Amino acid sequence: MPDNITFTLLLAFAVVILGAFAIGTHLNIRKGDRVIKWMRGGLPLVGERATVRWLGSSVAEIKVTKSFAPFRTAEVLFVFEPRDVPVHWLWSRWRGRRDLMIFRAQLDNATRFELEVFDPKGWTTHHTERDVKKKNWTPVPLTAQGLEAYRSGGDNHDAQPLIDLATKAGGKLVRLSVHRTVPNLEVHWLMPDGNQDNANNWFANLKRLAQDIT
Repeated sequence: MPDNITFTLLLAFAVVILGAFAIGTHLNIRKGDRVIKWMRGGLPLVGERATVRWLGSSVAEIKVTKSFAPFRTAEVLFVFEPRDVPVHWLWSRWRGRRDLMIFRAQLDNATRFELEVFDPKGWTTHHTERDVKKKNWTPVPLTAQGLEAYRSGGDNHDAQPLIDLATKAGGKLVRLSVHRTVPNLEVHWLMPDGNQDNANNWFANLKRLAQDIT
């Protein structure tokens, strides 16, 4: 009898784990398909073609080929909460992880300065403040609520217009990173719902942002 009970419990546990994995994977793929479908409308502004692939069940990637100026290369990552592994999902959510959209690009021309704008509570920015202070970057005053900024080199460029462009592009901003090394431009936002304005506006603002920093 004890062996039967143990087997039943193990079987029930396996069913729960497999069921949670299937449901979590389905939720992430459904969210990803919706936002990828929305984004395709604006991709012709950035490049001739784009390839889409899933990197596991929590990350989807759009890689643009033959990018147009001012971009030399460009890619978009959709990083979802690990809903397929309940324990990991609960732990990461408690630490602040949320669905993110990330844009990365190498630019045709070098940037005039380096800049980090970030939400210190973002799960991808936990070490950003420590890193810029270690490099002795200069703090930049901001009017944006909940964001901090540091810069290095170049003229005293106002960061606020760049933040405004990045926010118009993707929604709630988590990180705006400008570097002379690749990627020259990286922007993180909380995941949009896919029901917002035409994706052309999203990429148009990113192009303006890239032009402003070079």
